Amino acid sequence: MKKKLSLVVSLILAVGLMTGCSISTKSITPETASGLWDKVFVLPLATFITFLYNLLNQNLGLAIILATAIVRLVLMPLYLKSNKTSAIMQEIQPEMQQIQKKYENKTDQASQVKMQTEMMDLYKKYNFNPMMGCILPFLQMPVFLAFYQAISRHPLIKDAAASEFLGVNLGATVQLANWILALIVAGISIYSQRLMNKSMMTNSSAQQNKTSNMMMKVMTYYMPFAMFSITIATPFAFGLYFLTGSVMQIIQFFIVKRSTSNQ
Repeated sequence: MKKKLSLVVSLILAVGLMTGCSISTKSITPETASGLWDKVFVLPLATFITFLYNLLNQNLGLAIILATAIVRLVLMPLYLKSNKTSAIMQEIQPEMQQIQKKYENKTDQASQVKMQTEMMDLYKKYNFNPMMGCILPFLQMPVFLAFYQAISRHPLIKDAAASEFLGVNLGATVQLANWILALIVAGISIYSQRLMNKSMMTNSSAQQNKTSNMMMKVMTYYMPFAMFSITIATPFAFGLYFLTGSVMQIIQFFIVKRSTSNQ
């Protein structure tokens, strides 16, 4: 049942992503929204931003920041589950490697079945679902794409008066403010990545550390560089989304760390 559910979720997300990749430039309104992606993901987010905009004395910048924070809070259980899955994966990695080494040179069907059986027993022992390790990070992509479209296609983003925040045009790209915000986002992202890497290195075995150390170093600088580049090339408002998301990720990390230490 769990496997079927995971497969269904994966297919739904794949369809959503393929639809989301076809980025429209039309302002998103109930009249212009077309297709499942616009109506289920983009329009509700844009409408929510508009609601917050009116609630916050017509401040679009604050509305985007608050919308990002609220969505991150709503998705917090999902992120916590992802962190828990990663922690379990690190914990059982040595036992998984022992099983794989045990059947390393045995390619016959009977041995492969035994290896899979032992793996399944190991998963049951730790209540671990390997599919969740793939699905949970994948769930972040539709949110990322939906936010980009909800912000870049929001009717107010092209309104010069409505889109001004702290003297900056929220709809502008490749301006000085974008560069400054990009540097801040990249700096916070590097700090966040180092926090998570340090935690992973502490909780994993020495053998794992040697294997994953290079990948961690790449991710520590690749993700911030990607966010830096996107922040410069996209509307300043989307950089606010990155900034808020990065800060929320750090807060989430310390919440998880504190709850784990109190157990």
